[in-house]
Formats: sequence, C-alpha cells, structure tokens
Amino acid sequence: MSKDFYMKEHAVGSTKIIGACDRELLGKVIKDKTGLEINVVEKFYGGKLVDDEELLKSIRDAASVNLVGNRIVKTVLEKGFGTVDNAKKIGGVMFIMIVHI
Repeated sequence: MSKDFYMKEHAVGSTKIIGACDRELLGKVIKDKTGLEINVVEKFYGGKLVDDEELLKSIRDAASVNLVGNRIVKTVLEKGFGTVDNAKKIGGVMFIMIVHI
C-alpha cells in the first residue's frame, strides 16, 4: 500500500491524540470565502508517512483524532469512523474531528 498520509501521535498524559492529513496538504493553509481556515502545520500533523492500514490501526485507540484531506476523511468514513454528517469542508477540503469517550 502507498503511504499517502502524514500522521503524528501526541500524548497528553495517558491520552493519545492523532493529527493526520493527506500527504500533499502538509504545510498548507486552507481557507474558505468566509475567512475560516485550517493551518495544516507540521508540528501537529507532520509525523511520519503512513498507509491507510497503519492510520486505521492508530486511530482505533486514540481519544481524539483530527483529520484533514479528502482522501483521508473518505478512508476513515468507509471504515466506519464517524459519519458524513460529521465531516465538514473548508475551501473544498474535507476535515473531521472524532472524539472517543
């Protein structure tokens, strides 16, 4: 499988937080016409390149997941994480935040 996504794991105490994005979005600022924007910074999203299998394995036990990109959001939705209603678009790019309680 190709490694299409950047993913970074963060630990806050014993809580695991994942930031991940489509490979080509790292370092970009995505804006819409209302001024809403997402800054896809390397510090949060830019850990290592992963394929969808590694991504899905990591997000299963994360408390919070923040994903930016049309491919990555489509991948997690197809595997039953979140719903289309929870995904939003900014500047034509999908993003989703998933919190496991």
